[in-house]
Amino acid sequence: MEQEELKEKHSFIRDSLFRSKMLALSGIRLYKNLKAPLPKFQDDNQLCNAPILAISESELWNPNDNAKNWILTAGKIENLRIASQLLDGIEVKANQVFSFWKHLGNPNFGKGYVIGREIREGCVVPTIAGGLCQLSNALYDAALKANLDIVERHRHTKVIKGSLAEKDRDATVKWNYIDLRFKAPFDFRIEVKLTADKLIVSFKSAEASVESNAKRTALRHSSLINDCYSCGNVACFKHPKQEPEKAETASSCFILDERWPEFDQYIQSIKRESDSFILPLAPNKVVSSDRYKWRAAQNHKKTRYNSLASIARAVQLRRAAKYGSSNIFELQLKWDQKLARKAAAKIPIDSQHLVISQNLLPFLYKSGALGGGTYDVLMTRLPMESLHAKLDRAFAKHPGSPTLKDFRAPSYLIDWENKALNRARKIISPHQEIVNLFSAKASPLNWQHDPIATDKPKGRKILFPASALGRKGAYEMKEIASELNLEFMVSGRSIEAANFWDGLNTQSFDGDYDQIGLIIYPTYIEHQPRTILKAIAKGIPIITTTACGIKASEQVQVLSAGDRAGLLHAVQGYLNT
Repeated sequence: MEQEELKEKHSFIRDSLFRSKMLALSGIRLYKNLKAPLPKFQDDNQLCNAPILAISESELWNPNDNAKNWILTAGKIENLRIASQLLDGIEVKANQVFSFWKHLGNPNFGKGYVIGREIREGCVVPTIAGGLCQLSNALYDAALKANLDIVERHRHTKVIKGSLAEKDRDATVKWNYIDLRFKAPFDFRIEVKLTADKLIVSFKSAEASVESNAKRTALRHSSLINDCYSCGNVACFKHPKQEPEKAETASSCFILDERWPEFDQYIQSIKRESDSFILPLAPNKVVSSDRYKWRAAQNHKKTRYNSLASIARAVQLRRAAKYGSSNIFELQLKWDQKLARKAAAKIPIDSQHLVISQNLLPFLYKSGALGGGTYDVLMTRLPMESLHAKLDRAFAKHPGSPTLKDFRAPSYLIDWENKALNRARKIISPHQEIVNLFSAKASPLNWQHDPIATDKPKGRKILFPASALGRKGAYEMKEIASELNLEFMVSGRSIEAANFWDGLNTQSFDGDYDQIGLIIYPTYIEHQPRTILKAIAKGIPIITTTACGIKASEQVQVLSAGDRAGLLHAVQGYLNT
């Protein structure tokens, strides 16, 4: 297409006529929809495990993009993330019509949609919510493969090379007068997923599989499509204001919560000026804690915060802990979900890689924010499914414990986390048990602690460095202490029962490690063993379990959690030296 022809096609007058026509057609469609309203479907969870009836896959990223126009593809993917969440999981009833726009509604800035790419009058132009046609194309393609009845479908005016339009399996959409509609004589479920590089639409149904309707497929010739960002025709009415070219290297976004020094140092070593941060708390003079002060993000220009939500979370969790609330873990998950939702809305569209704190991961996955790019996970604990299995085993050993069965995450949350972890590019953690679990894609970090003292510890007292909790190995400690008549110190409260340590020779630990000669910590679960790391730096011998996440050494004996015989042997060995 010549530049003069483009100049004429995209004149102000023609564009005004196009918009007037669009408004008129939208009004007509609105009247028809009000006169004969269509149903809006939801996730009834009836066909989750039904067989896949049809599937359609398409590439998200355009290999022909350059440094000028790739931002339109990034915008398209952001729009697909939003739209996919409105369609994923809906179950369409038999003989009822599915409407694309009925479920998406008017796509605008207020709903989070951004500038993407749209084919209009032979050109790829930047427009709000551009790129949704890739989703309608995939839906139409899957509908044909499932042999559904197509009620309404419109072709694109131009065919992009490599798209479904080349196979005549495309369906253009434009709010609200150009729609995609189809139905089936049976119930079916629509699932929409975005991987790092693909859009995947699948239909599920309890009905027997059907043959694809191949008769509806006919090859169409692709057209040369002009691009507003790179066609060079600056005289065109639609030509956007040019900005300096963006670097072709993808930027990363760090979505962080509680600071661990190991993660902070790691991020400091890999961050770039083009990267961005989403942090829980902005620097301030009121909150003096280092818990959320990520040094890697200090003075970084591209940083956003969720301060109000983080402060509200801290207040509620402290109040729950103070008054002994039994649902503190459930409360923590609710706040994780709120923070993840706020973080998802702040992710820059040009971030093609994310680095995510684990507690936010399942909720970011469910929000669709992880589609269209890669991501790494900063792992602070075992997956919830593994934690539950550990707690169940501990409860089987100690069925009288009031805490080992106190809370389990809902099954849907476990499913979200497992799926998100499976898709992660890397698992990053200093915790050895986590590293071993994800050995194929784990990136181990070193625990940080002060230099190890060269002098042997002078203390002779034994320390159990935790509260009396079943998951911290309190029952194992109690049994060993009773059998060996140990005198020992305890750090923390008696949460299992007020009289948990009755009959044993115990003292409260005052924080003075110089009096400690041995630490016994037969824990089932330990996410962040800071007390043990402090003891390592002081050269104190330690008997613990793999749950502590620390490698065995001359100073540290590592046992399996629940190994009573091994624990007894290790403690006797120390006492006999």
